[in-house]
Amino acid sequence: MPFEIQHCLSSTGIKLRYGISTPDNARGHIFILQGRAEFIERYNETARDLAARQIGCVTFDFRGQGGSVRETPVPEMGYVGDVADYMDDAITIADHVQARHDISCPMLMTHSTGGLVGINLVLADPKRFASVLMISPFFDLNGPDWLVGLARVLSASLCKTGMDKKFLPGQKLLSPLQPFQPDNLLTSDQGRYERSFALLHKQPELMVGGVSAGWLHACFRAQEILDDQLTAANQEAAITKTTALPPITMVMSGDDRVVSNAATKRLFAKHPQVKLYEIAGARHEILHERDELRLQFWRIFTNHISHYHRGWAVASPAQVNMPPTEAAI
Repeated sequence: MPFEIQHCLSSTGIKLRYGISTPDNARGHIFILQGRAEFIERYNETARDLAARQIGCVTFDFRGQGGSVRETPVPEMGYVGDVADYMDDAITIADHVQARHDISCPMLMTHSTGGLVGINLVLADPKRFASVLMISPFFDLNGPDWLVGLARVLSASLCKTGMDKKFLPGQKLLSPLQPFQPDNLLTSDQGRYERSFALLHKQPELMVGGVSAGWLHACFRAQEILDDQLTAANQEAAITKTTALPPITMVMSGDDRVVSNAATKRLFAKHPQVKLYEIAGARHEILHERDELRLQFWRIFTNHISHYHRGWAVASPAQVNMPPTEAAI
């Protein structure tokens, strides 16, 4: 296994599980923020891909998932009370790894919900990371407007009545332990899907199932204020002659039925610090997709580090014979 796994406590006593991958002759480390219901072991292949480029990584399980603390009576419920709690988790791990292991991570990489957390981290402190690469960022749900609107109203109503730690309707019986279906939302690669399936069968304590009212309402609240946050940050940057955000590359999945690419484009298509790419045919989990789609991602990754982390640029077997990258939007 590529990760050395350890635990630490936050300042408020939250137990968090984190993993460090440091290959020989590592040129640096990347800080990875996971998506909802993910866990360290799902990034084993990614860690090996990075190691082939002499790059290490640090990742951790957000509270409520993987091997970190669960805060609900039903452990498999996906829950957080506020996205600020996820931000606290990320800062706790980054600071702990720096202090305990003398590892700093100048680059942030995120997936899905991790992107929502990540954008809040860099808006709060644009200098915390030298650059950011986001994969399938979650800035709104995909789906018909009426259905997303209903989810907003329902999750808010349940939270107001003290039912934030209850499953949303239809979520209680959801489980990641489902056999591969060709039309699933996450990946078209059966082998990689079944690899994650096998990990959870081996370590069922890492599993997270359906979504709680609290988790969805927390994400909706964070998403609803993003426009205002970006506007305020841009105005402050103009006054101080600085930048509102570090350089950010966002990689969208062309066939994403989980998060809204339209929301990502609306928020960031014209932002001077953000470059958008879309990989046609990829579903929500690009890092678990078919090889030809993953190779497109790694080409975008290579382009990103060649611009913002030039000391990390190194030839590797994975960079040979890559197909052309989808054009930037």
